[in-house]
Amino acid sequence: MSNAITEDFLSGQGIAVDPRRIEAQLDQLWGPAAEEVAGPDVDHPGVTRIVLANLVVAGSIGEDSRIDDVLDVVVARYPCRTIVLRPSDDPERKIDAEVSALCHLPAPGRPQVCSERIVLKAGPNANDLLPGAVRPLLESDLPFVLWWTGDPRQNEPLFRSLAGECSRLLIGLPDPDGDPAALRTGLDPKICQFGHDIAWFGITLWRGLTAQFFDQQSQRAPLRRIRTVEIETIAPRIDRPGRVSVWLGAWLAGQLGWKPRSLDAQTPGTLVATFDPRPAGGVASGKAGDVITLKIKTTVDPRAEFARIQKITIVADGSVRDAVYRLSRPDFASPEVEVEVDSCDRKPLPSQVLAPELDTARRLSAALESSRDDPPFARATPIALWMLGA
Repeated sequence: MSNAITEDFLSGQGIAVDPRRIEAQLDQLWGPAAEEVAGPDVDHPGVTRIVLANLVVAGSIGEDSRIDDVLDVVVARYPCRTIVLRPSDDPERKIDAEVSALCHLPAPGRPQVCSERIVLKAGPNANDLLPGAVRPLLESDLPFVLWWTGDPRQNEPLFRSLAGECSRLLIGLPDPDGDPAALRTGLDPKICQFGHDIAWFGITLWRGLTAQFFDQQSQRAPLRRIRTVEIETIAPRIDRPGRVSVWLGAWLAGQLGWKPRSLDAQTPGTLVATFDPRPAGGVASGKAGDVITLKIKTTVDPRAEFARIQKITIVADGSVRDAVYRLSRPDFASPEVEVEVDSCDRKPLPSQVLAPELDTARRLSAALESSRDDPPFARATPIALWMLGA
């Protein structure tokens, strides 16, 4: 293998290969890689290959650059063998392939950490060939994670074939544009038992900060007296509420055992859901007839690439006055969140914490680093699908 080809491979440039010889070509490229980069001292190589999982990515036409940018970030944090299925307009019944390395430097003076990216290109007449092309490329004894970036119904036979075999499924519908019916298909446990919506990982920081309001034993009582929750979101459009806000509301309802009661989409981007209190153990909270109201309000902001939470306000009944718990970003670009509590038993001392917004790459990284068995997500899913009208 020539020095030029190896250098191109390690620099991330795609090397065209015969789909039937991908593994053989990778062996030839990785074999001399340490020597080519580090010089003759192969006992101290400049390249270390690490693979923690098989990440299969199914994209749509026109998404190439976006997916590549996300994978560059993700693989630097969680090295994977990535297999990207890239649709094309080629009418022929064939698959084209190329391979490249994804490398990063973990620390000065340390070897580069690398893994490989395999791209399989197929036109509409070759879609049924892709599952058979993917299977022999999966590293044995490692998880098979499928990241489906669009509507699974647009290529449902391929989706069902891959999702039915993967150990974990991540649905990446756009937010707020994604069709709720597409999400229901993507999260169907009959297809894959361990499916997640990528938008779920966009509420990771908000979940943690909300839970901290009630961490202390003395603060558990207000949980049984919550009457209103309002979530404010910004999004590039407001055709429908952002899923990230729906997931936050569904998480809270699922954790506290609220029972869905009624749903009202008052205006585009606005949703009002009511719940009956039903805490764990079946012990009623509050008076008979009490209802919990969850309101989601969306505001258009052209700077937002996707829906993102800007504020959550929780109000609980109090014997003297209501207790108010609020998390909010001071402005769109702020990486900080203001924390406010106003109740009789706690002084209203506002504070700020660093909680930057998680973009697609960091959401995908969080998904890969988390457990596929996620009871809070399982409890929230039927509530979220109900709120979305799926």
